[in-house]
Amino acid sequence: MKFFIWDFDGTLYDTYPMILPAVMKVLAKNHVEAPERDVYRMLKEFSSKKVAATYDLDFAAFTEDLHTFENADQREPLPFEGMAETLAEIQAQGGRQFIMTHRMADDTKRLLALHGLEGYFEEIVGPERNFARKPDPEAINYLVDKYQMPKDQTVMIGDRFMDVLAGNAAGIASCFFDNEQLLNDVPADFVCRSPKEILTLLEK
Repeated sequence: MKFFIWDFDGTLYDTYPMILPAVMKVLAKNHVEAPERDVYRMLKEFSSKKVAATYDLDFAAFTEDLHTFENADQREPLPFEGMAETLAEIQAQGGRQFIMTHRMADDTKRLLALHGLEGYFEEIVGPERNFARKPDPEAINYLVDKYQMPKDQTVMIGDRFMDVLAGNAAGIASCFFDNEQLLNDVPADFVCRSPKEILTLLEK
């Protein structure tokens, strides 16, 4: 593989310690009682949109409240241990790297810059581009077309079903980042359980 398209939340950075409490606060605000473990699994298996739909909440309002609670959390997420070294090695071996995320691109860049990682990525595609949300492959197709990525040399890496399904739908390889071994039967071409293991994709 030469072209690496990364998800951000839960793949490059360990953001769930901030996201999950914020989601639980949104549910509490709407008088919804739900087991935290069930909500976490729903976030990993699907998305926040699924959480809102499950509890019959308006997604736009849910998202606005979620961002409010996230912004109130003064903690900054960290990249997963070993991720910086993996990004550097991919670049050193001629790999080209991109991000496709549901997080706003400016905030993604800010977090990357805090740890000196912004230089590894040629482009970040966030929701402000108004592409269809994952698992729709529209954003991947945009990157593939713009950078003339051969599909047999391109991989989508993510920690959720939607990342894998988006890669599959685009006709590129998919890699499930399974650092928690929480989900089963994910239809990915590759499964990697650590950042270091992702380096094996350079040989695929």
